Amino acid sequence: MELKEARYILAISKNQSISKAAEELFITQPSLSKYLQNIEHQLGTKLFDRISNKYYPTFIGERYLHYAKKIVDYGSEWMSELDDITNQDSGRINIAIPIMLGTSIIQPTLTDFHKQYPNVKINLLEEVNFVAEHTLEDHSVDLILYNVYEYPQHLTYEILDTEEIVMIVSKKNPLSTHAITKKGFRYPWIDLKEFSHEKFILLYPDQTTGGIAQKLFKDYKISPEILLYTRNSELSIRLAMEGVGIAFAPESYFQCMAKDDTSLCFSVGLNRMQTSLIVGYMKNRYMPQYVKAYISIIREYCRDR
Repeated sequence: MELKEARYILAISKNQSISKAAEELFITQPSLSKYLQNIEHQLGTKLFDRISNKYYPTFIGERYLHYAKKIVDYGSEWMSELDDITNQDSGRINIAIPIMLGTSIIQPTLTDFHKQYPNVKINLLEEVNFVAEHTLEDHSVDLILYNVYEYPQHLTYEILDTEEIVMIVSKKNPLSTHAITKKGFRYPWIDLKEFSHEKFILLYPDQTTGGIAQKLFKDYKISPEILLYTRNSELSIRLAMEGVGIAFAPESYFQCMAKDDTSLCFSVGLNRMQTSLIVGYMKNRYMPQYVKAYISIIREYCRDR
C-alpha cells in the first residue's frame, strides 16, 4: 500500500462519494474511480459497497482503512520532520479557530510571529459552528484554538488563558443601572432574574457560550423569550449592543468589539462563569519548531493581556 493510494481510499471513505473525494484531492472523478477499480482488482475483492449513491466500506475495506490511516499518519509526520530538518524557516500551519477568536487572538499575534518566521504561511480554517476534534484526526489541521467550559476527554491540549462569560446589555436598558460590585466577579454583577422578561439573542446550546446560557437560565429557574438563535458570536454581540436583545459572550469578544460606550458588560451567575482558551493538537504527532514558536507567542500574549 502506497501513501498516495492510502490517501485516496481514505478520502473516498470520509466523503462517501467519488466526486467529493476527487474534488478534495484535486483530481478528476473518472481518474479516482479508475484508481479504486484497479486497487480492488489487485486485491481481488471490493473495498466499498455502493448504496444509494454512497460508498460504505466492506469488512475488508474497514481493515484496509485501518492500515491506510497509519500509513498517512506516518507519512505526514515524516514530511513535517523532514521539512523541519531541511528548511526550518519555511512551512505552513493550518489552524482551526472560531471566527471571533481569530480576531481577538490571531490578529494581535501574527505580526510577531512573521517577524520570526516570515516564510511560514498560516491558513485559518474559520468556522461559525466550531467542531474541533475531527479536524485534527484527518490531518487537515495542525492546531485548534477554542474556548471550553468542560475540558475535552479525547484531545491533547494546553490551557492558554481563562476568561469570564459576560452578559452584554445596551446602556439604554434601564436594568443596566441595577449592577453592584460583588466579590469574586471581575465586572459589575447583575441579578439575571431581573432580566426574566427581556428578550435574548443566544448561540445554540451545542456551542460553549450557548450551553452556558442554558445553564444560567436553569440555575435561576427562568425561561426568557429567545428572540434569535445564531451560531455567529459577532452577530449576537452587535445586536445586543444595538439594544435588540441581551447576549452572552466571552469578555475578550466584547472588548474586541466595544469601540464606544453604548453598551455594557456584566458578570452574572451564582458563581463566576469562566471558560478556558485551549490549544489542541494530535498526541505523538511531530510538531515543527515554528508551530511550537507560535504557540509560545500566543501563550505570552494571553498572559500579558
